[in-house]
Amino acid sequence: MPPPDSGAIDVALLTLLQTDAALLAAMPDGVWYDVAPAGAARFVIVSLLHEADASGFEGRAFEDALYLVKAVARSTVSTAHADVKAAATRIEALLERQVLTVDGYTSLLMERRERVRVTEVDDVDQDLRWYHRGGHYAVVMSTQ
Repeated sequence: MPPPDSGAIDVALLTLLQTDAALLAAMPDGVWYDVAPAGAARFVIVSLLHEADASGFEGRAFEDALYLVKAVARSTVSTAHADVKAAATRIEALLERQVLTVDGYTSLLMERRERVRVTEVDDVDQDLRWYHRGGHYAVVMSTQ
């Protein structure tokens, strides 16, 4: 029997975040995998940073993935920073020690391993700032 599709974990994580009304209220430009669309100013990015498989007697026993999950907002005022903080708090509530439901898998662990907080000056408009807040989240799933 082949192992379940690892991409289903990505989809489940995205779906969890994309369907949360409180997160979307703070980040109305949506939740995206790797890259937000042009023109987006308040959004969440999810990226797979690292993934390791462990073998068992019948094949792959579990998958241990590390995702970057962060809220990003562009602004010239400090209110965007408040939106990013609220979004990061909501991301943590959705992921920290929660159960992710994925067909073919059993959720073993979801937890933040590192905090992310960065402020960047916009390359084009020096008056604009990009605020990033979130974390590196471990998602460990059993295939057996």
